[in-house]
Amino acid sequence: MEENSFNLNETKILNKVFSANVKGYDPDEVDSFLDEIIVDYQSFDRYYADSKKYIVQLETANRRLKEENQRIEQERAMLKKRFEGLKESDNPSKDNIDYITRIRKLENELYKFGVNPRDII
Repeated sequence: MEENSFNLNETKILNKVFSANVKGYDPDEVDSFLDEIIVDYQSFDRYYADSKKYIVQLETANRRLKEENQRIEQERAMLKKRFEGLKESDNPSKDNIDYITRIRKLENELYKFGVNPRDII
């Protein structure tokens, strides 16, 4: 819905003049009612403007999230391809970490004796 598609606005309501009629309504009562309508229109205009701003914010956030999601999906695909060949047994375990720690300690002891562990193999 475009802003210009409304038939009424505050000014049109405020400046509306009714023709006199013998069986017409009380002009003060009509003016009072039109004043209430104007207040509602003002509220509606503020709500409409705020809603449009909020929609723009949501669309911007949505676009950023889509871009981030696309980047994450690309990264996930790259990592999936990179780790494709790993087997369940290739995952590090507590035992593997313990072995590596022991090997490091043994290598340090060999270095103390002046032996390079890499030369042993």
